[in-house]
Amino acid sequence: MAAGCIGFSASASALEVTRSRDIAAPPAAVWALVGDFCAIGKWHPQVERCILSSDEDDESVRVQVRGLVVKGGLGTIVEVETGRDEAAMTYSYSFVQGPLPVSAYNASLSVRPNGAGSTVILSGTFDAAGMSDAEAVADIAGVYEQGLAGIAREASH
Repeated sequence: MAAGCIGFSASASALEVTRSRDIAAPPAAVWALVGDFCAIGKWHPQVERCILSSDEDDESVRVQVRGLVVKGGLGTIVEVETGRDEAAMTYSYSFVQGPLPVSAYNASLSVRPNGAGSTVILSGTFDAAGMSDAEAVADIAGVYEQGLAGIAREASH
């Protein structure tokens, strides 16, 4: 598990979704597109805009929180960054509140080398909230697939 998940234990019933997509661009170029915690507003088609707030008490402790205004007037999703490794091109985050059918949601975005290109991986664990497990898995898988398609589209420009 990612370092950002220390102190949290996933229940035996936690659901898991992982989706990946190969991108015909070098990892550094893809990370430049997706690596900023609020860059999701540029590549995810469901996000109208991202509002970033961060708080630093010194140079070693930095907490970033993003508000994602969802298109179609569905509300705002609030997420907190829980881990970041620039060298490994990955960050992790947790869901705080908003119009998602999940609770106990922890996820990560990673960019990995793949030949001359890259593979982008979105992965999350969560519990269903307000719908069946199958519906929640399908909903999150759809969010990931739309995001990966957006990353592929933006990386090709």
